[in-house]
Amino acid sequence: MSQPAALPADDDPIGPATPIYRLVPVEQCEPLDGAWMFGSGAFDNSSEEGFENEMSVVLGDTLVLLDRDPSDLPQRAYADQPERWGVAVLEAGCITDVNEQTIHRTPTEHERAHGDVRGNKNSKRRRRLKKCATWVIPPAAPVP
Repeated sequence: MSQPAALPADDDPIGPATPIYRLVPVEQCEPLDGAWMFGSGAFDNSSEEGFENEMSVVLGDTLVLLDRDPSDLPQRAYADQPERWGVAVLEAGCITDVNEQTIHRTPTEHERAHGDVRGNKNSKRRRRLKKCATWVIPPAAPVP
């Protein structure tokens, strides 16, 4: 039996072509022509105290090493209501090209592929991130 690949160290670099996944709830989406589109809050920092300068993400290079697919992220993270969550993907290079944004490996007990995009996200920066993003899967909840 082969050993699983070692996971990156917290300080290992994240290449510009690395897919970066963002879980997006329906509250941060807007309906348009029967489909969910990213809303203005989809790429904003946390409002949780102590994390106001961070946007939670999942790192694609680590997901590959864990032999996981990004489409299962809503079910794994929000098993009680996965239909309310979609998964967006951006390339790491697009994120770091936006002024003052850095990506950090911050694995947690529940998500070994967790990361944070750090930096102030004013409306201009959020729009630039939104332009780089596409859906891996949109929320499964019906569009109003």
